[in-house]
Amino acid sequence: MAPLNVDSEKCCGCRICEMACSMVHLGLFNPRRALLRVEINRVPAEWIKASEIDVPIVCLQCDPAPCAEACPEGAIKKEATGAWVVDNKKCTACGLCVDACSFGMIAVDGREGFARKCDLCGGRPSCVANCPTEALVF
Repeated sequence: MAPLNVDSEKCCGCRICEMACSMVHLGLFNPRRALLRVEINRVPAEWIKASEIDVPIVCLQCDPAPCAEACPEGAIKKEATGAWVVDNKKCTACGLCVDACSFGMIAVDGREGFARKCDLCGGRPSCVANCPTEALVF
């Protein structure tokens, strides 16, 4: 089981989780730079289930982790929280980890010069703490 679980039936699409994530990690409110995302299906149709309208997509903290296996520098290591964390000093921003992640949950930050992914906020995920509908559970 992934350390961070999603109940998409409860997600209302507010994107507060993305805002909290970007604030904690970057000091600014910018959902595009969050380490998770809410995919929103706004096509109105009566056959679409509530769980398919707003869907939080989070890092599954795979084990084994393809992103970590692809890193030639060994810059991605698993911590006690269950999160695979990027060592910014070792990361060369080669992008092999990005290519290896089937879920698109790791990206090279061109401004910072290293890969970024969910680190579970050191064991206290801000997205979970700020989700008003408890759609995210740690």
